[in-house]
Amino acid sequence: MSRKFGQTWWGQQWLNAFNGIDHGNRLPRGARYARSGAVSGIAIGSRGVEARVQGTRLSPYRVRISLKLFTPAQQKTILRAVQQNPALLSRLLNRQLPAQLLTVLDQKRISLFPDSWQDMHATCTCPDWAVPCKHIAAVIYLIASEIDKNPFMVFTLHDLDLVEALEKATGFTAASLTPPPLFATV
Repeated sequence: MSRKFGQTWWGQQWLNAFNGIDHGNRLPRGARYARSGAVSGIAIGSRGVEARVQGTRLSPYRVRISLKLFTPAQQKTILRAVQQNPALLSRLLNRQLPAQLLTVLDQKRISLFPDSWQDMHATCTCPDWAVPCKHIAAVIYLIASEIDKNPFMVFTLHDLDLVEALEKATGFTAASLTPPPLFATV
């Protein structure tokens, strides 16, 4: 069975930004690269994503992808929106990204996910002229996979550690929100 990307709605939302931008079938080729393990050394952080992708040449190509960072005002707006809505906060604390949050942010003109390719910056050291090349596409698919596992990753890509910001704002820690075990060990 082949590996699928964008299995949650939030992972799929990430991939939606890339619909309709395929130069010479590069997106499916990128998905094959992602499935085959050609991507190594991937680092996802607040300033973007860096990875090495093994192509046809001896040394891997270097890929860099970044989103626009949230301004301090946007970060405050996001935090306020989450704090003022207990249902949103509860879903986020359960590592779920509620669709309602996107609606709230859209009303405040804050884009959590890219709306188009122009909402991000990507480079690759390969000689291909297309953006995205298959190497960039491979990394995009792996980012979707990471966002599937951890929806907070999309905030991190905008330089907002939402968990830390919520902990500071509410006084709760992620550990204090974890329920006690059902059975005690003796």
